[in-house]
Amino acid sequence: MGLKEFAVILMCALAANANIIIDDTGSTVAATVSSTDSSSTEATVSEKINPSLASSDIASTSAKNIEDELYNEVVSRDFDKAVYRTALLYGAGHDSIISNVVHRLINDGQSQIFDYAYKLTASRGTFIVRALFPIEIRMHEDLLFVKIISYKYDFALKYSRGVDFAGDKKAYGDSDTSTRFKVTWKFVPYWIGDRVYFKIRPIDIAYFLKLGNTRDRDGDHGAYGSTNHDTDRHLWYVKPVRHNGKLLFYIINKEYDELLKLGKSKDWDGDRVAYGHSEKDFNPDKFAWYIKLI
Repeated sequence: MGLKEFAVILMCALAANANIIIDDTGSTVAATVSSTDSSSTEATVSEKINPSLASSDIASTSAKNIEDELYNEVVSRDFDKAVYRTALLYGAGHDSIISNVVHRLINDGQSQIFDYAYKLTASRGTFIVRALFPIEIRMHEDLLFVKIISYKYDFALKYSRGVDFAGDKKAYGDSDTSTRFKVTWKFVPYWIGDRVYFKIRPIDIAYFLKLGNTRDRDGDHGAYGSTNHDTDRHLWYVKPVRHNGKLLFYIINKEYDELLKLGKSKDWDGDRVAYGHSEKDFNPDKFAWYIKLI
C-alpha cells in the first residue's frame, strides 16, 4: 500500500469518526453536516487521491465490474470501502461510474443512497456529492430546506396552528403548496448504527415530526409535532422511488416502520390528516412524496 493510498483511507476514517457525537440522551448520533464547507475542501481531498492507482485498477478490471463492486459496497453498507473507491474514481476522472451507481441505487429503491451521500459528505467529499447526486439526496446539508408534498393529493405537509392537550401539533396536508414558512421543512441528520435517520421539523418552529403512541381503528398512528424529540418515533428514514419518470420518496418511521401518508378525507378546512400507514405498502400512487427544494 502506497503512502497516498494510506492517506486517503486515513482521511476517510478520521473524518467519519470525527462526525460521531453523543447527544444529551446518551444516543450515538451524527453531527449535522454543513453545506458551507470552504472552497479549499475539494483541493484537500484531491491532493490525497492517487489517480494513477485508480487508472491502473480501471485498466485491469472492466468499468462494469468496478461499478458493480461499488454498488454492492453501498448496498451492503460497507461505506468505508465505498467512500474510498469513490474518491479514487472521482480523482481519476471516472465520474460516469459513480453516476451510474447513483442512478441504479435510485432506480432500485435503495435507501442506502442517503447513507452513501451522508458518508461522502462526512468524509469531506461534499464536492463529489454536489457534482453527482440529485439535490434531493443532499438534504442532510445544513442549508437545504424543502417542501414535502404528497404525490397522490398534491398537498403540502404542515402543522396545525394550535396544540392539543399534550402540547403537540397535529400534522396535516394543505392544498396550498406555495412556498411559506409553515410548509418549509428541514431534515436534520442523525447517524445511528449503520444508517442515517432524520428528525423533520419546520424551519420556523422547533416541533419535530413523530407518530403517536396509539393506533386508530384502521391500525394507523397519527402524525404530530412535538418540542421534545428523544424517541425513535421522532426518527425517519427515506427511500427513493422512480415512478412515471419522477423522483419520489417514501418517508418511513423508525419506531413503527410505517410510511407517512395523508388521509383520504378532508376536514372542514379542506386539509387532510397525516398518519403512519398500518402496513408497509410501497405503493407510490398512495404513499410517495415529492421532496421539493426551496
